[in-house]
Amino acid sequence: MKTRFSPRLLVAALVLALGVGGPALAMNPERCGPGGGRMEQRMAYGMKEMSRLHDELKLDAKQEALWKEAEQASRSALSDMRDQRRRHHDEMLAAVSQPGADLRAIAKQMDAFREAGWKQREANRDRWLAVYDSLDAGQKEKARLFFKSKLERMGQWGGFGPGGPARK
Repeated sequence: MKTRFSPRLLVAALVLALGVGGPALAMNPERCGPGGGRMEQRMAYGMKEMSRLHDELKLDAKQEALWKEAEQASRSALSDMRDQRRRHHDEMLAAVSQPGADLRAIAKQMDAFREAGWKQREANRDRWLAVYDSLDAGQKEKARLFFKSKLERMGQWGGFGPGGPARK
């Protein structure tokens, strides 16, 4: 059975989806309480946990340099992503506020923004994997156990949740 949706129905569905998702995009991290939004709080907590792992690993000079580089890049990437999200939100709001706005073009911009974010996260992950590659067998085992305990705790909290690592 072939079903055709009218353009009016498709536009209404898109506007409804943007209307439901809009408040999430519009959320200002400063209004989420002290320390910013949830993502920023999780990242700060994650960095605190990583410093505990750092202490356990007893890195040599080369490993320490790689660690510091990855850590600094992570902090910088977090700040950059936060700024980019704010700019992107402002741009999308301005675009959708225009009469006759092309929602298809806006959706493509949102997709491009999401893909750029994935590329940033993958580059950051690769820096941390370079640190992992520099570890000896004993250090790798400590790192494995550290991440195993993190994954077990995530499972207790209900998994990754929406927007987790599973990517389409």
